[in-house]
Order: sequence, then structure tokens, then C-alpha cells
Amino acid sequence: MNAFLAAHFFIQLIKSHLRWIIIVGIIAILTGLIISFLLPVEYQSETIVFPARHFSVSKTLIEPNVGNQEDYLEIGDDDDLEKLLQMIYSDDLKIMLANQMNLWKRWKIENKTYTFYYLKSKWEHYVNIYRTNYGSIRIKTFDRSPDTAAILANTIVELIDSIQKNMSAQRIKTALNIVGQEYENTIQRINEMEDSLNVLRKLGIYDYKEQVKAFAKQYAKAIAKNDRIEQKSLEKLLENLQKYGGAYNTWSENLRKYRAKFTVIKYKYDQMMVDANNVLPLKYVIQKAIPNTKKSRPVRWLVILICFLASEIILFSFLIIKHKHIQYE
Repeated sequence: MNAFLAAHFFIQLIKSHLRWIIIVGIIAILTGLIISFLLPVEYQSETIVFPARHFSVSKTLIEPNVGNQEDYLEIGDDDDLEKLLQMIYSDDLKIMLANQMNLWKRWKIENKTYTFYYLKSKWEHYVNIYRTNYGSIRIKTFDRSPDTAAILANTIVELIDSIQKNMSAQRIKTALNIVGQEYENTIQRINEMEDSLNVLRKLGIYDYKEQVKAFAKQYAKAIAKNDRIEQKSLEKLLENLQKYGGAYNTWSENLRKYRAKFTVIKYKYDQMMVDANNVLPLKYVIQKAIPNTKKSRPVRWLVILICFLASEIILFSFLIIKHKHIQYE
């Protein structure tokens, strides 16, 4: 019953004020049309990317782990997609993009007090990012120039790898310093042991075990021949072997261990150098942005419709208030 009365009231209201409703509607349509032509024209461009698997370059491409490496050509899963989205949404990417394309000036925010706040506000207007149902990311950009809109979208995609590299740079730098220092220390230690062994070689100690075996044979022959001179010469050598042989064995064994360590640490150092200087792309570009000369914004019919509806709602609100005021009087 109340719905019927309300409908009847609105019908009577429209009939009694039809002239004003039509006039306001026409004015609203003309106003919306004027506004839609005064608003700046913007063009849309878009790019679509799939996430790639996130791997260390050295682990994936260099490490000799045959049969167990991950496929670096594989499309990423949901976790990789979320990581990629976080990089695209990051404030660092916004700032890098603004600096590279001078968006501070283009978006007229360079002299603002709250510069970064306005950058984020403009970003929300000019850049739209969607996660599709197919596990991809659609990036739409808008600009008053179709060429700039395409450049804007493609530059965002290009900067993703820079964000990844910057994000891991400090961690890689710290790890590289640790391994690099150990690498230098290992080389220095090997050189010191080589120098010590060279000193012992000058004293006639070349290979303790082999020299002891050779001494035993030569000494036995000298005794058999009753060669006193040879015996004294061999006894002098034995004295040196007894005096420096232990040191030679120690240095020789340590040198062998450090050489084995050097092989491992050198391999690790080379791996980290690769990771420090290279980043595998974190995305597959399915569709590169190209200039689109079809106007995208403003949507003129939508502007006109909003102006029309807003005007009619205001008019009806005024008429209802006026009607109630007359009733109370």
C-alpha cells in the first residue's frame, strides 16, 4: 500500500512539474555535453605480462646439478604472480618511473608541497593494474598522447627487473663482501704456505715421505759398501729431515686442504659475481603496449548521463521538500 501511494505521489509530482523536469533535463544534457568537450582527451594503452619463476641466475644456469635444475622458461605460479604484483605496486617503481619519464612535470606535481602524495594520486588516475583470471597481469595506462600512454606502460614493465635488482642488491653486496674477503684470505694463506714450503725446499726437504724411503735404501747401500763419506752425507740429510720434516708435512697437508677450499670458495665467488651483475627477467610480455589513437576518456555519454541524473535528483529532492513544506503550512 505504501509503495502504491509513493508511486502515485511521484506520478502526480511529475505531471504537475513536467515542464520544469524537461527544462532541467535539457539544461543538464547540454551542460554535460559542454563539460565532456572541455575535459582533456586521454588515450589508453595496455600491456599484458605473465610472471616468470623467480630463480637465482647462478643456481639455475651455472650450478652443475644436472637433472635437478628448475626450468627457467617455466611460467610462474600464484606466488610468483603475487611477488610481481607487489613490485609493480611498490612506491620505488612509481618514483623510478616519474624520474625516468619526468612525470613530475608532465603530471604537474613538481611544485606541490606533498609531492609524493600527489604522485600516488595521479598514478591511480593514469595507471590501472588488474590481475586477470588467466594468471596474468594487465597494465592499462592513460595519457593525452597515445604514444606516451604506450611508452608509459612499456616502461613500467621494463622497470620491474630494476626493482628486483635494487631489492636484492644490498643482500648480494653483503654476501659478496663476505665471500670475497674469504677468497682473498684463502689466496693469502696459500701464498704464505707456498713461501714456507719454498724455504724448506731450499734446505733440501722436497717430499718427506719419499725422501725417507730413498734415504733408507741409499743408507743401506752405503753400509753395504762401507762408504763412510756417503754415510755422513746421508746422515746430514737425515738430520735435516728429522728437524724440518714435521713442519714440511704440516705445511704440505694444510696447503692441500686450502687448495681444495680455494676451489670451492672460488666457485662460490664466481656464482655471486654472476648474481650481482645479472637478473633473469621476472615476467613474460604477452602483449606489448602500442599507441592507440582511439579516444578512451572522457566517456561523453557517461558524463552527460551523470549530469542528467544528478540534476533530476536535485530537482526531485527540491520538489519533495517544497511539497512537504506546503503540507505543514
